[in-house]
Amino acid sequence: MWRIVTVLPVLFLLHACDRSAPEKRQPEPLETVEIGGGPDATLTTEFDERAKRMEIDMGGVLPSDFPQDMPIFSPSSVVDFGPGYVELDSPVPVGEVRSSLGAQIQRSGWAVESIGDGGSMYSRNGLRVRVVLSDPGSGTRIRYEY
Repeated sequence: MWRIVTVLPVLFLLHACDRSAPEKRQPEPLETVEIGGGPDATLTTEFDERAKRMEIDMGGVLPSDFPQDMPIFSPSSVVDFGPGYVELDSPVPVGEVRSSLGAQIQRSGWAVESIGDGGSMYSRNGLRVRVVLSDPGSGTRIRYEY
C-alpha cells in the first residue's frame, strides 16, 4: 500500500508538469462580403468650371481670390501667398520671364499702366494687378499683388 501512496504523487507530478504543446485549432474562416464603391466613387470634376479654370504647368494651388483671367507664367510653383498676393518660383531666367509674361498678360486684354523697377502695373475691368519679378539666385520669383 505504501508503494501506491508514493507512486501516485509522482505520477500526478509528472502529469502536471507535462509541457507538450496543446493541439492547435484552425480558426474558422471569416465570412466576407463584397461591397461596391462608395457613394462618391463615380463623381468627377468633368463639368466643374472652377476645376478647369487654369490648365497650366504649375505646382501648387492659387488662392481662390486670385484674378481668374490673369495669366500665370509656366513652368512655376506657388511658394507663398497671403491676403492680396501670391508668389511663384520659376526655373526660367528673369529676362525670359519678363518678356514672355508681359506679352502674355497684354494678349489677355490687360492694359499696361506702368513698367518700372518696382514692378509692372496692369489693369482690366477696374481690377489692378502689380507683377514684380526678382532673381532669387536661380530662376525667377514672380509676385502678383492684387
